Amino acid sequence: MTNGAPVGPARTHPIRRVLALYRPYRGRLILSQVMLLLSALATLGTASLNSHLVNDGLLAGDTWVIIDTGIWMSVLGVVASLLLAGTAVIAVFFSQGTAYVLRTQAYARVQEYSFGNFDAMRTGNLLVRLNSDVSNIANAVLFGVMLLLYAPIMLIVALGLAMMTAPGMAWILLVVAVVVLGAAAVLIRPMERAYDERQHRLDEVNNALQENLAGVRVVKAFGREELEIERFNERTEQLRRPASAAAFRVALLTPVLQTVAQLGIAATLMVGGTSVIAGDGTTIGQVTAFTQYLSLVVVPLALGALIAPYLLRGVTSAGRVFEVIDAEPTLPAGGTTDVAESGGAEIRFNGVCFGYDQREADKDVLHDIDLVIEAGQSVGILGATGSGKTSLVNLIPRFYDTRTGQVLIDGVDVRDIPLDQLRKAVGTALQEAVLFQGVIRENLCFADPDASDDRMKDAARASDAFGFVEALPQQWDAPVARRGYNFSGGQRQRLSMARALVPRPRVLILDDSTSALDVATETRVQAAIPRDVAGTTLIYVAQRISAVIDLDRIILLERGRISDQGTHEELLARSELYREIYQSQLGAIQEVSA
Repeated sequence: MTNGAPVGPARTHPIRRVLALYRPYRGRLILSQVMLLLSALATLGTASLNSHLVNDGLLAGDTWVIIDTGIWMSVLGVVASLLLAGTAVIAVFFSQGTAYVLRTQAYARVQEYSFGNFDAMRTGNLLVRLNSDVSNIANAVLFGVMLLLYAPIMLIVALGLAMMTAPGMAWILLVVAVVVLGAAAVLIRPMERAYDERQHRLDEVNNALQENLAGVRVVKAFGREELEIERFNERTEQLRRPASAAAFRVALLTPVLQTVAQLGIAATLMVGGTSVIAGDGTTIGQVTAFTQYLSLVVVPLALGALIAPYLLRGVTSAGRVFEVIDAEPTLPAGGTTDVAESGGAEIRFNGVCFGYDQREADKDVLHDIDLVIEAGQSVGILGATGSGKTSLVNLIPRFYDTRTGQVLIDGVDVRDIPLDQLRKAVGTALQEAVLFQGVIRENLCFADPDASDDRMKDAARASDAFGFVEALPQQWDAPVARRGYNFSGGQRQRLSMARALVPRPRVLILDDSTSALDVATETRVQAAIPRDVAGTTLIYVAQRISAVIDLDRIILLERGRISDQGTHEELLARSELYREIYQSQLGAIQEVSA
């Protein structure tokens, strides 16, 4: 099955949207159902020969009738099996094809998400939906295709043949059918709600697991393993209850169905045997055939009851997966206004207010920001934790949009610039330096796969990563573990900065990206980067004054507002807050040095 755009509007029922995926493959679907029909008829034909085999063969002592009937029963049995196997092949195609299309569509949509989407839907939640929920849909499709026509055809035809064969015993079939359907309704009906709750609880368990594994070093550092075990056990217990409720009902189905089938066969033998002995025209062959028909009535009912949980899980999961596919990015698409591709860019903030909850102004983290950063300038943004430093720079590449006001690059509102062009113009290196599993070369050229080796190495020199990479046995093809955990924090930060430098962005944001470096290394990096990307507008977000002291301008943030701005000397002369930071940081360093 081929991939494509999300199918159907959000208001369409999930089942209809899944079926819409099969429109290009209607021929295969029809073929599978024709094969099922023929398989069901072949199976029923085998059963219908039972009466002839017993009455005209076994009881009459006619060997040729026995052989001839046996051959035909064998042929019909083989044909039924082959047709069913062919249907299974097509069912697997649809099942796995559905999983592939939905998983790729969902993943593609996740790549379009903005930061606001990820704030609303946690990683663990998305993982469950792209894995567990998609697998549930695939299983539902598999059983649905296999039994779409097979079960009802088998049921209807078997009932008809049984009534034609022994009308006096037809009531047994009706009783069996009513009891099976009634038991299935009682046991299965509450399952959809249980499965829905189960998937939501699975989200919570997966989120807890993700969080714990990401913070396992913190847990161990503070000896809080028992607390985490207790928390995880609590969430697992919340998952166990709805899962157990659903599983209990499924487990009850088998013994109930088996009991009903056995009672039906016993009733058939008693009623039929009594009729044969009474000589009312009922033959042993009819009783045998009726017993076979009874089994063929119970089988589709049993199959329907047994696959119902899979279908219900599939329906629940389809709704959850389509929620991912239908979710619109919280960040509107950019406009069509082009900006220059090279040279430093002017950044301007006009009356900017911003909060992560855009609906409530009293929750803003930035207030009335008016700021101009000239093209090619190196600017530091300094402030206490929670002052809004990262929030401010996140507005430049449009990780978020302002609530009010404008952010402009070269006089153009960032919302009017195509997002891909904007993100190419603005490079970012974050404090949490995430590397991808692969090799160093792939990571450094992530933003520009066509970058030359010379450019890659120049960027690594500027970030002070060149030396330790060259010292590795495989150098630039050295393996990178998941998230780069085979490198130290400082090495990851230097590689992350090199990655941001490779494409030579017009604006480079270093968001506390030297926090893991020693002062000497930090000094070398800050001296080398401007030379590597000459003319680029540089914005440093820092906690340490040492990281911004030599820049063209320092912007001091306090509680989401610009407290002051100027050079180091200017701020030292007039800003009490800046002097306090300076004294607390550099004073402590002097004491240690002494």
